[in-house]
Order: sequence, then C-alpha cells, then structure tokens
Amino acid sequence: MMRQRIVFIAAALFLVWSISNAFAAGVGEEEVKKDLQKFQGTWVMVSGEKDGKKVADEHVSRSKITIEDKKMVVVVPNQTGEDIVADIVKIDATKSPREMHFIRRNGPSAGKTIVAIYEFEGGDQYKIAFDPAAASTLKEFVTKEGTGHIRNSWKRVKQ
Repeated sequence: MMRQRIVFIAAALFLVWSISNAFAAGVGEEEVKKDLQKFQGTWVMVSGEKDGKKVADEHVSRSKITIEDKKMVVVVPNQTGEDIVADIVKIDATKSPREMHFIRRNGPSAGKTIVAIYEFEGGDQYKIAFDPAAASTLKEFVTKEGTGHIRNSWKRVKQ
C-alpha cells in the first residue's frame, strides 16, 4: 500500500513537472517569436563602446544593421571594411539578460557562434553586448579595456 502511494505520488509529480515544462517552453517560444519580430527592419547605431572606449561619433553615424527574418547585414566601418553578414541561430528569451546567438558568414570570427546579450528599450531601440571573438558570454552591458568586447545601442529607422 505504501509502495503504491509512493509510485502514485512520483507519477503525479512527474506529470505536473512535464506539463509545467511544456507550458514554459510554449511561453518561451512565443517570446522568441515576439523578439525576432521586434528585431525586423533597419537600425542605426546611436552609441557604441568597444574595449572600454566610446566609439567615435563619425563611426556611430555610419553604422547600421538590417535584419530580415534571421539574416543580419551589419555595416560598421570602424570594425571592418566589408558588410558583415550573419545568421541568427537562436534567441533565448528565458535568460536575463536575454541572449541572441548568431554566426557570422564573413568578417571577424566567421563561422563561430557568438552569444550576445540584448535588451529592448521600448519598441524602437535596443542595446546589445558581445565578445566578437566568440570566447565568452557577457553578463552585463559594459565593456572593459583589453577585452575587445562590444556594446552598442541601436534605434529603428522609421519607414
């Protein structure tokens, strides 16, 4: 009798755990879809920081990102002479801060998965920070001298 109760309780707990995980996954998937939709369009840089130093205004004003579906085309003249093309391979809306995983097709760290943290600031602006060498995942939106880390803020271009 006692053994049956234990088995029943274990089965019930497993069922509750399974249902809650399935629900959480569904909620997470909806957040991912919402965030991916928010990223769609063209964005211009409003501020930038690399390696603990502010990006010069002339570079900020010439930088932009266009995101269509999961493809990003990044123009950052101060980092590379060519447009960087990357694919968003994962968005994790369950993390805090949220994470975007992308793989550059060309440019620095081409072929490596870079994990960026991001945060929307209203519907038309977001900030992002990452290690362009794909060696680490940042936990906060700051860069420090000697790391090579990048933090940028982007504003949507009104169509």
